[in-house]
Amino acid sequence: MAKPRKPRKQPEGVEVDLTPMIDVVFQLIIFFMVVTQITSQENVNLRLPDALAANDEDPQAKKQFIVHIAPADQGSDAELPEQYGYFCHGHPDPKNIQEMEGILNEQADRVDETAGYTGRGPDGISENMIVVRSDARAPAQYFGQLIEQMALIKIYKIKIAIMKDQELD
Repeated sequence: MAKPRKPRKQPEGVEVDLTPMIDVVFQLIIFFMVVTQITSQENVNLRLPDALAANDEDPQAKKQFIVHIAPADQGSDAELPEQYGYFCHGHPDPKNIQEMEGILNEQADRVDETAGYTGRGPDGISENMIVVRSDARAPAQYFGQLIEQMALIKIYKIKIAIMKDQELD
């Protein structure tokens, strides 16, 4: 037969120190905040061309799909970068014109009434608006290729983003 156990005496005033656990949790939070890549639609480093008749954006306007033509190496400080690429919201890496075909096709077909996207009409022409923002230093061929691609996909509603002439402000 088993012997009955003697009740153990609990020492009074014993507490668990949670300080190391809290330190580890905060270090993990800081680590993930630093390592996580946060992308935003407006993160692209651009020098927009100036225009005499640029309009201010309406803050109440619905969000539109924006394509940025910008230096492929966003960390570079070069006065005249060698490589340019296409940046889109949701796609943090620069794309080439072949990759843009699929992205633009998705946008042409997109239907979202709350955002104002109605997709393609019965004639196959997209009713969706695309905004193009191009770096002033970018060679015109990048802009031309993008516009040609949009025409092939039948996206004809295009806005070109420019900046007001700094001397007139």
